[in-house]
Amino acid sequence: MQDGARLHQSGQPEQALVCFERALALQPADTQAASACATLLSELGQPQAAYQVLLRVEVQLLQDADGATNLAIAAEACGQTAHAATAYTRALTLNPANTRALNNTAMLLAARGDFNGAVERMQRCLVLAPQDPVAHSNLADMLIAARRFAEAAALLQTALSRFPASDALRARQIVCQAFSGDIDEAQAAIAALSPARLDYLSDFLARANTARTHPAGSFPARRPDAYDLFCQQAFEAMQVCDWRDQERVTAVLREMLARASRTGRVRDWRDAQFYALMLPLHEDEVFHLRRVSMDGIGQQLTAPMPAFQGRRTPHSDGRIHIGFATQNLRDPRIAGALQRQLQLHDRAQFALHLYSPTPQPDPEVTARITALGVPVVEIAHMTNDEAVGRIRLDGLDIFIDTAFNSPWCRPEIVERRVAPLQTRQITWHRHHPARQCDYNMSDTFVHPPESDMEPYGPVIRLPRTCWLVCDGDVHAATDTNRAALGLPESALVLCCLVPPVMVDPQSFAAWMKILKGLPHAVFWLGWYSPLARTNLANAATAAGLDPARLHYMPPGNRPQTLANIAVADLFVDTLRFNANHGLVDALRMGVPAISCAGNSMASRLGGSILRAAGLPQCVMGSVAALVAQTVRLGNDPPALADLRMLLQQHRPAAALFDAAARVREWEAAWTMMVKRQRAGLAPAPFDVPEQTGSTPLFRA
Repeated sequence: MQDGARLHQSGQPEQALVCFERALALQPADTQAASACATLLSELGQPQAAYQVLLRVEVQLLQDADGATNLAIAAEACGQTAHAATAYTRALTLNPANTRALNNTAMLLAARGDFNGAVERMQRCLVLAPQDPVAHSNLADMLIAARRFAEAAALLQTALSRFPASDALRARQIVCQAFSGDIDEAQAAIAALSPARLDYLSDFLARANTARTHPAGSFPARRPDAYDLFCQQAFEAMQVCDWRDQERVTAVLREMLARASRTGRVRDWRDAQFYALMLPLHEDEVFHLRRVSMDGIGQQLTAPMPAFQGRRTPHSDGRIHIGFATQNLRDPRIAGALQRQLQLHDRAQFALHLYSPTPQPDPEVTARITALGVPVVEIAHMTNDEAVGRIRLDGLDIFIDTAFNSPWCRPEIVERRVAPLQTRQITWHRHHPARQCDYNMSDTFVHPPESDMEPYGPVIRLPRTCWLVCDGDVHAATDTNRAALGLPESALVLCCLVPPVMVDPQSFAAWMKILKGLPHAVFWLGWYSPLARTNLANAATAAGLDPARLHYMPPGNRPQTLANIAVADLFVDTLRFNANHGLVDALRMGVPAISCAGNSMASRLGGSILRAAGLPQCVMGSVAALVAQTVRLGNDPPALADLRMLLQQHRPAAALFDAAARVREWEAAWTMMVKRQRAGLAPAPFDVPEQTGSTPLFRA
């Protein structure tokens, strides 16, 4: 053991490990030798081996607080969080003042979203180790995560007076200032940083962002900005239905837009393009924000790249070549719908290409798509410019981005231009900026026929709906009932299956009014995190409702989820950002729905879907009408039963589920786009006639 310790101190970990392993072989129950081996194995990048070594002496380790903590750390490194929690509990039972166990259990609680519990543990840890700057930093992190900004600010001020040279504490102070809305103060603190400390702050923020998943994807490195930091925390709060910063973030975005107009300085706001849809912003403001963001993305592309050489002549095979950047080839729902869509396209008229930005896509999925004659090119490992160069080799006529507003979105590829015509499968905005994509796909409900199309840009209006439903071949399970799902058998079950970020305070307030008007009803949501449930419970209590009337669907595979949906009585849509996948699933399973049409594409898509399903009477024109109609239906079981029967009668012939006809309409749109482009005409809005047969009405 002494030889091993000496070798370790001299920087020879492999030789030290040999010595410790010999010691352990001589005394297999020696916890000191086992811990030394595990420490070196962890240092050498072998956490699983380290864990296995400690498991051999688990009984002995659990007799001592430090030993139990070592076992817990090894278990945690291998993803065995339950075993880690048990070992940490044992350590704290043996020694409630074990600072390592206190610190690490606080981290585990924070990872589960129990930030207040994490704060309590770290406060105990700090009392025991007041001279440890790391304890101050960790407690500050947890207070900030718990959104207890005032306490975090006070702690950091005291800590910096004790450790004035700590870059870690100073970085957290700036973040806390920005998060709490002291934006000018935070911005001034950033400006006052030395170059070295600015680099530290940039690295600190980059490390923090690696643990986060943004719906709009990864972001390029840039100078820290207090406005961005404030918006980031507000957007992350929205993911767990914490709306405390709704008004402030709305005001900040408006202020940032005003500054962009005054100064001409643009920003990469790809995240704000998504989250703004859940905020009380006018659609003109969202359009401005989107345009500024696209200009910002364009300005970041400073590296030289050959200009795109467009084509206006047909391919030798006479077909129109279409390229899709797909969203996710690991999600069975998305992959299955994509496969079905590709099956429906007319191969005599269109050659299809697929580009997967998903790291390590499911090989079975790609094999099935390749078997359809559609080549799949994985671009996840490529840089943006490498992907641009690869896609250009295929000589596409149209490039369609279906990854928009997902973690796999790469707008830099579209900005470089890879085809003469570029569009998106769907967007959430009615106004269409002039750059990146040439057309915006819509329909005659989202953009009504009487609309003045001039302000909206080149918009293609499909006759029925722009939401393409191609995943109807998944069959529901048959073993579901309300009792198994924890739902009251006699209650009226209202539901809305959307991600928690799409539940805005306006929608939730409307739902609470509905529940007040229907005392026998419960509201059923998806599988939300504990923190999101806590926030919604608090919001329900504030509205005067019992939080027990909120229920949450258990997780399950797709067939089970579809079966679960069928037990609901009525789907009540969100307002600012309508449901899409969840709404379609409810209609497919025979559950009627009600929606309210707003003044943006995101808030009109639900109406588009309902009309295509044969339920135009379920599209309300105001929030008050949605609340009143839902209460009326909830108090009139025969009327609700008639609506369900009407949906079932319409469903076999509903345009929403006639995927073949809807695909023909998309093909007709593509054909007209190419026809105009080859004639030298600029993109312009046009309407697609309804397709009744298998042949597109437009010809290239």
